[in-house]
Amino acid sequence: MPQSNLVETLQNLVRRHGISSVLHSLAEIQSLSEPHAPSSPPKRTRKVLKNQRSAVEYVGKMTLARNKIEAMQRAAQMFEDKKFMPAIADIREFCRVYRVELPKSVSRASSIPRLFTFLSTMDTTNIIKLLDEGAFSGPTRLAPIADAIRDRSLSGRRNRRADLAESAVESNSDDSRKGPFTSQ
Repeated sequence: MPQSNLVETLQNLVRRHGISSVLHSLAEIQSLSEPHAPSSPPKRTRKVLKNQRSAVEYVGKMTLARNKIEAMQRAAQMFEDKKFMPAIADIREFCRVYRVELPKSVSRASSIPRLFTFLSTMDTTNIIKLLDEGAFSGPTRLAPIADAIRDRSLSGRRNRRADLAESAVESNSDDSRKGPFTSQ
């Protein structure tokens, strides 16, 4: 296929499905085309991969750019250690934000191919940023924020009570200065 036809075809695909879906699919095709892959249908191969490979093994089998290998291996290890996307809810949120399609019935293990194929399409700095900032790392990272909100809320209530008490005292003292027959 001449280069111009390929570009035109890709442009049509991007218009129809969006750049993210096209990149995701291309990365998935690339990761599935291993040199010694058996000639079985892709669906069957994918199911075997989902059931047998951990994230670290999956990333180890991927063909990646040199500058991306370390970041992807780190992401896979953090995924396995449940420091990155520890719960299915985190995986679903990641997929919602980045528009990665997951089947309705999904588990951490079954999501590995789609997640890491999509991650491989991301810029290396963005992958590292996701990992360093603890994005999609579960609610355990939110405990300090929740504590700060709780403390602020309690101190705000105390301050409001003190202000109300002060205004009540001032109000009573103003009323006592006025006589019973003084108009307000």
